[in-house]
Amino acid sequence: MREFSPVIPIAELKPTLETGGKIEVECVEEPTRVSNQYQAVWKFYAVTENGGQQHRLLVVHGRDVKPRTIRTLTGLLSFAMDLGVSPISIPRYAGERAVWEPYKGAA
Repeated sequence: MREFSPVIPIAELKPTLETGGKIEVECVEEPTRVSNQYQAVWKFYAVTENGGQQHRLLVVHGRDVKPRTIRTLTGLLSFAMDLGVSPISIPRYAGERAVWEPYKGAA
């Protein structure tokens, strides 16, 4: 039986997606335009299933238990592209959430 902690290191996200997991993106601070870009705060959760139960794990930086956050729209899109998710849905308002899944290919 695999033990679950309430956090998951960022390095484990791709393997989690490859085994059927999903990424939940939460808007913490709404985007505002600063010069030629949008700035906000988004944080992430890995959503996995084990033994019929769903687990929601906060994504953190390695050994540091600090939540992984992204502060620009460009950074958010780059992160999604690196994870291979599609379509990329972006929560715009504080408290709003979106679910990212790996691209499953053409139907």
